[in-house]
Amino acid sequence: MAFLLAACLTAGTGVSGSDTCRVRSISYFPILMYDSDIGFGFGAKGMVKNQFRKNESFDLILFGSTKGEQWYVFTFSVPDMEIRQGSVYPLAFDLKLEYDKLLKSNFFGFGNESPDNDRQFPKEFTKLELMFSRAFTRKLVAEAGLYFNFSSVYGYRGVHPLMHENIPGAGENLTSCGTVRLCFDTRNSRIHPKKGWKLGLNADRTLRALKSDFQFTRMQFEACHYRILFYPEHILALRLRLQHIQGTAPYYEQSIIGGGWTARGFKADRFVDAALALGSVEYRMKLYKRLGGVLFADAGRVSPEFRKITLDDWKISWGCGLRYYLANFVVRLDIGISREGERLFFNFGHVF
Repeated sequence: MAFLLAACLTAGTGVSGSDTCRVRSISYFPILMYDSDIGFGFGAKGMVKNQFRKNESFDLILFGSTKGEQWYVFTFSVPDMEIRQGSVYPLAFDLKLEYDKLLKSNFFGFGNESPDNDRQFPKEFTKLELMFSRAFTRKLVAEAGLYFNFSSVYGYRGVHPLMHENIPGAGENLTSCGTVRLCFDTRNSRIHPKKGWKLGLNADRTLRALKSDFQFTRMQFEACHYRILFYPEHILALRLRLQHIQGTAPYYEQSIIGGGWTARGFKADRFVDAALALGSVEYRMKLYKRLGGVLFADAGRVSPEFRKITLDDWKISWGCGLRYYLANFVVRLDIGISREGERLFFNFGHVF
C-alpha cells in the first residue's frame, strides 16, 4: 500500500466565501508527498485574492515528482469563483493554463473489461481554457468558452503492444473545442460545500476552424448533493455523473474511470470508452481544527454506447482520506481500495 511520507507545512491568511469581497487573502501550501501514480512529489500551491481590489484571484501550482511528472497550473478568475458563488453577476472570466508531463502514463485498451498491465510511456499536455460566464439568478449560471489541448504521446513503440499509431491520440495532436455549460447551483460554497445542489449540463464540440485534429461531441450531466448530517461539520456528499462521446476523440479525452477524480481504487486512466456512468458517496467530518476526514465509495463503468451500460460489472472502490482546509482551497489525500489493490492520491480540492 502506498503511504504518505511527510505531512506538509501549512500556512494561510484571510477568510473565504462572500466575506473575502474587497479583502486581500493569501493561502499557500508547500508540498512533500507520495502518490501511487507519480511517486514522491514536491512543490507548492499558492492563491492570492483581491491583490488589485477587483475581486480577482490568481492561483498557481508548481509540482514535480520522482517518476518524472512536471505539473504547472496557472488560473486567473475575475470575479473569483468563491466570491461570485450564490450571487447575480453580468459577466465573469476564467483563464486556465496547464502543463503536465508524465514519463510514466498508462494505457490499458478500450472497454470495461480491459486487462491490467504495467507498461508505461511518456505523455505531455499543454492546455488552455478560456471561459465567460453569467449568473442570471443566484442559482442559474451559463458559461461559454474555448478549450485547447496540445498533446504529445510518444515512447510506446516496442514497449506497449496495445499502443500504436492507429490509437486516437498517439503522436502529436491538437484538440480544440467550443464549450457550453448550464448549471443550477444552490451550494453555500464552491470550496467546501456543506449543503445544496449542483446540477450541471456540459456540451463540448470540436471546431475545424480552430484546427482540431479530432471531430467529436461530448455531453456530460452531473448531479451533486450536500447535506449536514450532524451539525455543524458532519456532511454527506453524493455525486452522479453521466457522459457520452459521439465521434472520434483521442483516448485521453474519452470517458475515463480510474485515478484520483473518479474511482480512487484503480490506476489512472484504467477504463476508457465512449460512455460512462459514475456514482460516488462521501462522509466528511471534522477531526481537529482545520483537519478533516473522509470515508468514501465510488462505483462506475464505461461502455462503447450509453444505451449499453448495464448494472453488471461496475468498478467499485472505497477508502478513506484526509482534508486540510485553508482559506482559499482544500488539500486532499485519499487512500482507495479495489479488487486491483490500493492507491494513494494527493491533490487539491474536493473530488466533487
